Amino acid sequence: MEERIFKTEEQIKKRIEFWFCKYYGKTKSQFNGSELFTFFDLIEKPIQKSILLLIKLNENEIPVLVLKCTDSYIINTTERFIKTNQIESEFIYYSHFKHHEGYKILDQNKVPYSLVKSIKTEDYFEEFGIKIQDGTTVYWTIPTAEPGFAFWNITKKCSLIGRKYTTVIQ
Repeated sequence: MEERIFKTEEQIKKRIEFWFCKYYGKTKSQFNGSELFTFFDLIEKPIQKSILLLIKLNENEIPVLVLKCTDSYIINTTERFIKTNQIESEFIYYSHFKHHEGYKILDQNKVPYSLVKSIKTEDYFEEFGIKIQDGTTVYWTIPTAEPGFAFWNITKKCSLIGRKYTTVIQ
């Protein structure tokens, strides 16, 4: 069993923000909240409030990043992925998250060039697989191109949070 590292929710938030900024090669101040994948605390306050009313955060859990999808949002908190729309929410704790499977269309043996092109093109949305520790895969529809690949690359590290970090109350 791996050794656990004790972190506060705020320290985990800073770590996720660090991964985000490092991926983009920017500082937080270079984002304005209008991006498809951005910092939760930079999106418009009314949208923040409506999302917070839909999701039920655990005590001390902090929303960090938000990915805007077609009719939903995926929020990366300090503890889990939460997908929410106006009707329902579902979530995957980082402790249950194994890795990303990538875009579903890439799972096929021979992918036509047009489909590969579509996942690299802005303004498309495709099913994206999130592999759970029990071996199942959950598919959520996310943006393609830069926002989707950023989500894929940044949040793959969230398995470290689930595997290695134990939160402590400060």
